[in-house]
Amino acid sequence: MTPLPDIAAHEAWFEAWTAGYLTDDEQDNRYIELKRNHTMRVLENARRIVGTLDMPEHVARTALLAALYHDVGRFPQYAQYRTFSDQRSVNHGILGCKTLRRLGVLNGGSRNEAALCESRSTQANVLASVAMHNRFRVPSGISSALRAVTDVVRDSDKIDIFPVMIATFTRDGSENDVVTLHLEEKEGAWSPGILESLRERRLASYKDMRYVNDFKLLLGSWVFELNYAESRLMLRERGLVEALLATWPEHPDVVAMKDVVREALMRD
Repeated sequence: MTPLPDIAAHEAWFEAWTAGYLTDDEQDNRYIELKRNHTMRVLENARRIVGTLDMPEHVARTALLAALYHDVGRFPQYAQYRTFSDQRSVNHGILGCKTLRRLGVLNGGSRNEAALCESRSTQANVLASVAMHNRFRVPSGISSALRAVTDVVRDSDKIDIFPVMIATFTRDGSENDVVTLHLEEKEGAWSPGILESLRERRLASYKDMRYVNDFKLLLGSWVFELNYAESRLMLRERGLVEALLATWPEHPDVVAMKDVVREALMRD
């Protein structure tokens, strides 16, 4: 088991920095808090995954830092564009990388704090992982350390997006087009390309989404892409996949894909 590094100084910096995006607008603050809370849950997911792996301590530290900072681009993205849709604004992964570089937080920040100073290799891998975490595919040819870090972040991120979106789909959360990426709410409608991805047991693409139902189906395809057994275990323990499947349209072609997703979830 890998010992968990202490990144408390970075957590404190993140909390203070993101608080700067809070305003006197209640709706805007709800979206900012959504991403702040999401980030901390992703970090906890990453801690659990890393704790089950046999990885060098410096790689574990990099993974936790990348999990903490993976969505820093969401804050300037929403502040400028009032959306979380990359297609309607900018790539939030790239924006996050640029934001971290500009702020220099991995090298001490504006106050040159020693507790925030990381090695050059850690800085480089955190920045690269933040930039890549939302890509459709992680590129080949990267180092094994960067691959492991990015895989941890991507799994941790996916695991937390499930409950956030399920709450929205079931109307237990806020019903709004910012969270559902401005997709059309049309009962019983979905895009054939999304369903085909499920049928072929491969990751569906955001670019193929048109309807809210497409987002529901796309989330099911994420199960095929989880990198770690612990990630699948976390989804099973929390009942998240079954909760998601309950939101799918009751059409025979769609219902047939439920067992495909369940089978992938049970893989160890």
